Amino acid sequence: MREDLLNELDAEYAAQRNRNEQEEAARRERIRKEFPEISRMMAERENLIFGTIHRMLEGNADTEHLEEKMEAANTEIAAALKANGLPEDYLEPVCRCTKCKDTGYTGDLIREPCECLQKAYQEKIREQIGLGKNANETFENFNAGMIPETQVQPGITQRQLTELARKQCEEWANRWPQGSTRDILLSGKSGLGKTFLMRAMAARLIERGVNVLIVSAYTFLQMARKSYFDGECGVRELEEVPVLMLDDLGSEPLMQNITIEQLFQLINERQSRGLSTVISTNLTLKELRERYTERIASRLNDPQNCRIILLEGSDLRKAER
Repeated sequence: MREDLLNELDAEYAAQRNRNEQEEAARRERIRKEFPEISRMMAERENLIFGTIHRMLEGNADTEHLEEKMEAANTEIAAALKANGLPEDYLEPVCRCTKCKDTGYTGDLIREPCECLQKAYQEKIREQIGLGKNANETFENFNAGMIPETQVQPGITQRQLTELARKQCEEWANRWPQGSTRDILLSGKSGLGKTFLMRAMAARLIERGVNVLIVSAYTFLQMARKSYFDGECGVRELEEVPVLMLDDLGSEPLMQNITIEQLFQLINERQSRGLSTVISTNLTLKELRERYTERIASRLNDPQNCRIILLEGSDLRKAER
């Protein structure tokens, strides 16, 4: 998990615990003012607890029937709350998650992230890369019916080719990191669904708890440029994230001694670390070679490490209008 997002979540959980405490105090104060009989029962229960502790410290406590007395006191208070139109658990500790008590972690000796923290972390990642709660670019929302059945290859229609691409992408996301290839190159003209498939893969990986980062080729260039001129390692996060998705490669301007060198450095570094890179581009492999040199093209055309998924046909965005 990324430290910056965890720090942000830790602060949010601390604020939630503070709200919980304020709510608990407000409920106790309401009971004190509006329901004195229940307040009396609570005081008796506290005396039972603290009186027993005090006697234990003195070495003469009788705890034989303490559990039964506590259960009877709790039952009496719950019945009184219900009789006055309040929930029976009105005076129980307030928390959103009963498993971790809003700490974000479970376990005593070994602390592990609670399910609620993992879910909140995934939402942070989704929001950061533009896959918020209302995002509909998922495999579940893939609609083959909107894809033309025009033939794009001998015996293959655009719909069939796109459905095959969807199947390959979903299988890769489901099996990662055990897929047949580490990397994926989505190639095809604009409007054929490359970005949709990329973001659907990201959504599925995040559901599985995988750290994913999506950046556009233009954003990568800006980061690379800053790293080149300022001497800062602005692309370190891109080099270290388990799955990097580089969208629309080829749309960014070429900057001498920056674009190609930084891109090669990024791909080479990630491949040497065994990390996964998914790239979408409007360029063919030949055009990639001409634009980015053979060094980069050869790394994207290695069947041992990278699967090339080709999309063909007419612009789906025009069909929606």
